[in-house]
Amino acid sequence: MTPSKQDLQDKAKHFANTVFVIGAGVIMFAASLLQPYTMTWLGGATGEQFPFIAGTVFIVMLAMKRPAFALFALERQCAKYGHDLQAGSPVCQRCFKTVADSSSTE
Repeated sequence: MTPSKQDLQDKAKHFANTVFVIGAGVIMFAASLLQPYTMTWLGGATGEQFPFIAGTVFIVMLAMKRPAFALFALERQCAKYGHDLQAGSPVCQRCFKTVADSSSTE
C-alpha cells in the first residue's frame, strides 16, 4: 500500500531536517576539534574563533540545501512506490515531481 501524498511529504521534510541537524552537529564537532590547531597556527582570538566562523558559514550553506534534500527524498519515494509517470514525461502523476533523470537537478 502506497502512503498518502501528505505522508510522503512529511517523510521528505523529516529526511531534510534530519540531514540538516546531523550535518550541523558534525560541522560544529569538527570545528571544536580544529580549534586547538588553529589557535597555534593563527594565534590569539583569530585562531580561537576561526573554526566556528567557518562552521557557521558551512551550516548556512547546508540550510540553503534543505529543499534539495527534501526533493531528493520525494523523488526516491516516488521511484520506490512505482508512481506512474505521465506519458512522455518524467513527472510523477501523484506528486508532480520529476522522478526520472534526477542527475540534471542540483
